Amino acid sequence: MEFLDAVKKRHSVRDFSEREVSREDLLAIVDAAKLTPSWANSQTWKLVIASGQTLEKIRRHHESAGQESQDTPEVPPLHRDTMGPVGMKNVSGWMSGINDFMSKDPQAMAKDAASLYNAPAVAYLLMPRASALYSAYDLGAFGQTLMLAAADRGLDSIPAMEYVLHPKFLHEALDVGDDYVFALGIGLGYEKEDAMINQFRASRMDNDEFLTIKD
Repeated sequence: MEFLDAVKKRHSVRDFSEREVSREDLLAIVDAAKLTPSWANSQTWKLVIASGQTLEKIRRHHESAGQESQDTPEVPPLHRDTMGPVGMKNVSGWMSGINDFMSKDPQAMAKDAASLYNAPAVAYLLMPRASALYSAYDLGAFGQTLMLAAADRGLDSIPAMEYVLHPKFLHEALDVGDDYVFALGIGLGYEKEDAMINQFRASRMDNDEFLTIKD
């Protein structure tokens, strides 16, 4: 697949089919992701991929814990008020857009999120608990490369904080020491083609809204 085709193909899938992801595909996209540049070649990222019975155990816990869990993400999300006017505008537009799009089934996204979007595999991205912001950038670049490599092999994906809402359980279930934190999860698989929510596409800003070129 041509590079731009892979970029355009990748979108956030919120309801995966039951089709499994092969170990060969998982290893191939990891081989691509590890070529991501990192600050001073530090490569501080860690990756744990859960599938099969391990992921089902995590999914059952996630469904049962719900919003009542006292656990909190190890990498706190930004509150909307701290995103600045551009971020607040874009988030508001995205929420309005997806709510309007899913007006016939308004609970679909929450239901799919509760089941971890039914992903057959989840790649958990971790970084050292004591990290510089450069490590966060590196991990983000690693995740993007992973998703583009997945798209190149016909796989779909979604990066989501939903996957790491219960880190205490994840540390135990995935045997990860306390020196690393769960930053993000990326669901991997094949989109359920008849799921309406998978047809939604978020808008992107025009270049003149964020780009400056000075000659």
